[in-house]
Amino acid sequence: MAARCLGERAVSQDEFWQILSCLDVLERDVADLKVDVRELRREMHERFDRIYYQMVVQTRWLIGALAVIGTVISLLLTIGQFAR
Repeated sequence: MAARCLGERAVSQDEFWQILSCLDVLERDVADLKVDVRELRREMHERFDRIYYQMVVQTRWLIGALAVIGTVISLLLTIGQFAR
């Protein structure tokens, strides 16, 4: 009985080599996908780094502009009080 079960589950040598060939192709495809994912992650990190740098620059400009506007308004209010 064990021999019959084994015979039902066994594959021929040609089928084995065909399956092995398919597995080799899949292994290469998965390896290529891993390389592609690694490249995409690297590009994403570079993009996020550039975006972060641009945000920091824009934030500095905004804070500087607000400081200048505040200074101008303070000067104008001071001049207005002395002009009375």
